[in-house]
Amino acid sequence: MPLPDALRTRMAEPGFWPLFFFENGPEGPEDEHRVRFGLGDGSALVLDLRLADRYAGLRLAAPSLPEPAELGWDDLAHFHPHVLRWAESDLLGRAVALRDPELRHPGPLLALLLRFAFLDGRDDPDTITPLVDAAFRLVRPLDDGGGVRPETRDWYELRNLSGSGLRWTTTPGGHPAVAQDDHVNADIPLSSLRSPGGRGFPFAEWAAFTERAEQIVADAVDAAPLDVPDVRDALERCTGPRGHRHVGALAEALRAAGGAHPVLVRALGEPVSRAESCWAVEVLAGIPQGTLVKRWFGRSPLADARSWDLSLTIEYEGGSDPSEELAEDLHAALQRAGLGRAVISSTSRHSDGGSRRVSTSFDVRVRDDLEGGVALIREALHRHNAAANARLRHSAAPYEPVPLH
Repeated sequence: MPLPDALRTRMAEPGFWPLFFFENGPEGPEDEHRVRFGLGDGSALVLDLRLADRYAGLRLAAPSLPEPAELGWDDLAHFHPHVLRWAESDLLGRAVALRDPELRHPGPLLALLLRFAFLDGRDDPDTITPLVDAAFRLVRPLDDGGGVRPETRDWYELRNLSGSGLRWTTTPGGHPAVAQDDHVNADIPLSSLRSPGGRGFPFAEWAAFTERAEQIVADAVDAAPLDVPDVRDALERCTGPRGHRHVGALAEALRAAGGAHPVLVRALGEPVSRAESCWAVEVLAGIPQGTLVKRWFGRSPLADARSWDLSLTIEYEGGSDPSEELAEDLHAALQRAGLGRAVISSTSRHSDGGSRRVSTSFDVRVRDDLEGGVALIREALHRHNAAANARLRHSAAPYEPVPLH
């Protein structure tokens, strides 16, 4: 079914994606949404959003299930958001786009499913970043200078479990399941119903759902006139490193030959992004997912990206509370510089000999330039007269202090 108008409108608003990815942001007057992404055989993904509660739930509807089965959910409590492999997210985006021309890929479906998609050591940012960037540019146009979208970076850091001891195994029924060797000490612990002993996860129905998606894509390829010489020659030119320059000619050849899926022809002749043309060429040429993305777009900036999670604590006695203003000021400074973000994590109050002391902690993420980020923290503390009793340390063991003076 098409994306509901209320959700489509809400996704274009500045406050939607900060709420969607657990950052601070204004709540809308209507922040409960449900959408189904179907594959035409009675099966569908059912996505429920309650933004005011920071909640998203993903379920699978299938003819063999009496009611939609829970795949995962994400909130601020007992979350289980790790459901989809990247390749599955991309595959479903392609299949749904072929069935519903309004849901272009990469676009709304991919942007929303990213809440439940996670990465492991086999996932390459070179093949992923251009598609995620294109999805967010379509649903939330803004002047980003052509670099990595802020939403892409937020998602990549939130859901990248590479190096955390993930391993894929199989259930007794032969279906892929994911486990983590050292859940307790992992930087990002795995939280998934799709584990080897996961009770209630619809492994068989999920396998049938992804097989149905593969069949939809295969049917579109079978209908294409790939044996026509002009189509074959144009397609071959498109598979090179500069192949995006030839997609218009491929679209014309397909139109002249007839029979090609209209969504594929549109993706080549009237693309909303180069990434849209890219997946269409991959499908028609039988190239594995992501192979051509890497050829056309090159190395992702995220391949060399670094980030540091820091904990900032300030203490003060009575008087006015600078923490809210400090958090807003520091977050804005980091965002303007493209160096990260900051948010209040906790506040504690206690009395000592008649005086009232307050301690506020901030979670700070600095990206790519630790020295530059710490300089902005230092400047913000001085602006709010909070430097004297401030402490900064790394959030991960061994919790090394970071000098502020």
